[in-house]
Amino acid sequence: MRTLVQMCQALNASHERWAGYVQAVGIMQRALGARLAPSFLLDTSRERALLVTDEAQRAVLGRDWPWIPTKLHVREPWLDTTGWPVSARDHLDSEAWRELPPDFRAWLGTSGVVVQVQADGRHLGAVLMSFDHEFELDQDTAEFLAAAGHILGRAIHSGVLAQRQQELGSLKERRLLADELHVDLAQQVAALGLHAASMRLDFDDGDRAQLKTDIDALTEMLTHLKATLRHEMLALRTDWHTATDSCMEAIQAQVQAFERLAPLQVTVECLSPDQTTPVPLEITAQLTRVLQEALSNALLHSAASRVTVRLTTSSRRARLEIEDDGHGFEPYAVADTRLGMVIMQERMAQVDGSLTVRSSAGRGTVVIAEAPFGQQPGWIALGERIGALS
Repeated sequence: MRTLVQMCQALNASHERWAGYVQAVGIMQRALGARLAPSFLLDTSRERALLVTDEAQRAVLGRDWPWIPTKLHVREPWLDTTGWPVSARDHLDSEAWRELPPDFRAWLGTSGVVVQVQADGRHLGAVLMSFDHEFELDQDTAEFLAAAGHILGRAIHSGVLAQRQQELGSLKERRLLADELHVDLAQQVAALGLHAASMRLDFDDGDRAQLKTDIDALTEMLTHLKATLRHEMLALRTDWHTATDSCMEAIQAQVQAFERLAPLQVTVECLSPDQTTPVPLEITAQLTRVLQEALSNALLHSAASRVTVRLTTSSRRARLEIEDDGHGFEPYAVADTRLGMVIMQERMAQVDGSLTVRSSAGRGTVVIAEAPFGQQPGWIALGERIGALS
């Protein structure tokens, strides 16, 4: 039972799922005293099982086994749909054993054990355990390996779901950005059209003084439009960070990209450096966009020179603060239709979060975005249940 708990802890501790998976298999290998314990996991075509292991075991296996064909290896008796491990000793007289390549049989050995890696009744691959000594698979060991294979399978299954969630989240994020870009640009282009019509009237009236004022205003509007376009293009270029990086890494990438385009000094502080619970993708995406909007407001509206960004995370929630040293404003005096404020509020509402803006004239602005975490990944909850039982 303790070994199963240690495997769950290894899977939980690593943000990189394959590193945690290999570590968990190593714990199982050492517990049974196996010489080798490489994993072969099905690829998306399900026609091959790819080798997943550490460099030491790759060196022992050599270059001949980067993958194995499922037609030859994923079959009875090696495939047990109930999740029960299979010992080679029980099938040495079978055709399935004789058809295995000789060098494969040599390193697996006649005492080798096939540990099924499954989740929700679906076969995902196997851990092939090889021993230097005669190894007999008794009932207790078989039960342990069946449970271990299920834990490994749940980890892989959860990882695949998380990857799919990242892909869908990235796509959803691009659609949101497209909608926001369309609305904001439509408003600004409409304003330019109205202003151009006013300039024509001033020209027809021969009011040169007013026409000069109109030209100055038009120049300012075009400058703001270019800033908006740069602001939104920055979001599209850095979109992949929200799908591949941790929350802190995504925020740092956003800040670095912003600083390359704007004369604004930004300091980033992480107040939870030892926190191991990852921030869910959908929350990372929304916090990053709130940060983007707040930085843009600090530059365009607050005349700020310095901004401090603070990220605080726990096992249950994430909190992002963006504080600038600008001239501030009176929040009650800002129209509800101001697009930047609406965008930030709507984005946090999508993840059941909240947005708070604290500001006053001459005292800068603080934007606070908070969001709770949802349900933890399946194998983390499984590890907690096993830990409770032990």
